[in-house]
Amino acid sequence: FLMANVVLDSQDYHYSVSTRTIGGVTVYSNNYKESHIRSWLNDSFYNTAFSTEEKARIQTTTVDNSVASTGYSSNPYASANTSDKIFLLSYVEATSATYGLSTTTSRQLAPSAYAKAQGVDTSTNGSPWWLRSPHYIYDFLARDVYLDGDVYDYYNVRSTCYGVVPALWI
Repeated sequence: FLMANVVLDSQDYHYSVSTRTIGGVTVYSNNYKESHIRSWLNDSFYNTAFSTEEKARIQTTTVDNSVASTGYSSNPYASANTSDKIFLLSYVEATSATYGLSTTTSRQLAPSAYAKAQGVDTSTNGSPWWLRSPHYIYDFLARDVYLDGDVYDYYNVRSTCYGVVPALWI
């Protein structure tokens, strides 16, 4: 398992808070499977950040997007699982000792120079970064790790001042 140890970029989670219909199904803006950030990670980022040799080592991972991964007992906005090369952490992963992120301090990540240039919020503690887990009440909010390292669940998916911390398996 590899995860960036800094906030690498600044991206919106999804560019709109409007609902969409995909394949006859209503899709909300905090749906990770259909989000801009997932598409960006597995296309633009993947193809720019990694060489052909590095891409050959990155595994396609079944990413758990279930209700349980969001940290809530129920969540109507949890999406279907995805198969991804690059992904964001879920709430459960971002608060897990397994990934070395069980404390607020361990979740405080500094921004890269590029992320700063892209407009990510910064403080002396670091930068906020997106998680893939949706909010459980509002369809336009996604969970995140804030400047203080706490995990919150109230940031608007259209915000471009939150950072991206990619993760992958090799």
